[in-house]
Amino acid sequence: MIGDSKRYQVFLSSTYLDLREERQAVIAALLQLDAFPSGMELFPAADDDAWTLIKRVIDDCDYYLLVIGGKYGSLDPAEEVSYTEKEFDYALKAGKPIMAFLHGDEPSMPVGKAELDPLARDRLSNFRSKVRNAKHVRFWTSPESLAAQVTTTYVRFTKLYEATGWVRADRQTSAESLAEIAGLQKRISELESLLHEAATSAPAGSEELAQGKEKFEFLVSVTAEYHPAGRLVVEARGWKRIKASWNYLLQNVGPNLLDECEQERLRSALGKALENDYLFAPDAPLWEALLKDIKERAKVEEVDLGRVTNWEIHLEEDDFGTILLQFLALGLIARSERKRSVADKGTYWKLTPFGMNRLVQLRAVKRVQQPSE
Repeated sequence: MIGDSKRYQVFLSSTYLDLREERQAVIAALLQLDAFPSGMELFPAADDDAWTLIKRVIDDCDYYLLVIGGKYGSLDPAEEVSYTEKEFDYALKAGKPIMAFLHGDEPSMPVGKAELDPLARDRLSNFRSKVRNAKHVRFWTSPESLAAQVTTTYVRFTKLYEATGWVRADRQTSAESLAEIAGLQKRISELESLLHEAATSAPAGSEELAQGKEKFEFLVSVTAEYHPAGRLVVEARGWKRIKASWNYLLQNVGPNLLDECEQERLRSALGKALENDYLFAPDAPLWEALLKDIKERAKVEEVDLGRVTNWEIHLEEDDFGTILLQFLALGLIARSERKRSVADKGTYWKLTPFGMNRLVQLRAVKRVQQPSE
């Protein structure tokens, strides 16, 4: 049957800058369902004003998909209403089948993804209420959960709401249909390229930030106990400012982020890595600083290394915070939004697709060519 070969066009409506990762997840889910996503970032250049173009694309789409996060979005200056809300109102008026997905845990959203202005928060709250009153909605808390909700809802919608859709060239052979399908295939190729670029390219503007082999200087301390014969235990501490490249830092914290990692555990993991390279390595600067403090506190000329125990490296909170912020700005990590128990107050981080790509480049074992090859 011709209906079995139909593919549908879906208008994706949301704020953009704060929901880039979520939009990519939705686009990927729709592509896997053989749908054609349409959104403002995908529109070609045109002479029409923005709103005229938006209405035209919504009219051409079979379904309308709305994602609401923690931002209300940019306003149409003529009406003091966000473009996202205007798009919803227009789709509702046009009678488009509407899939609506609202963030289900607003208090947990990062500051950068939430409205700070009271007026904008009120507008967002009213918009959420309008959507919930008009349509059945589903809730999401992460890009992954959003993609899963989109998949199940889209399959149900295509069964419940009949739409025009597009037919394959071998089922509809007119020259016009062939041209339409060729254009849609080109759009799919462009969308797949955008997804690939998101996983392999750094965010815009990050080229101005320190990264790669460039080094970051930060303060590290090491504590230990010294047990001189017949005397009380001496507690010692050594301080040193050390330099490490951003590649080195990512190499050593990255494996802990292959799933997700709580922030303090991440800081501890970096401390363990610093032990090997800055405490136990030959002429390690931290070790020298610790021995100097032991000599002064124990009043000895030489330190019996066998009596040094319970050493531990400490990374200053401010410096570790700077490292996390730099990774965030470089597009290497993102804060996890996975729901956890009320008792779990930790902050969790995960690698982005771009961060995973960089870690693989840094940590994967390179093939060594044998002489006989």
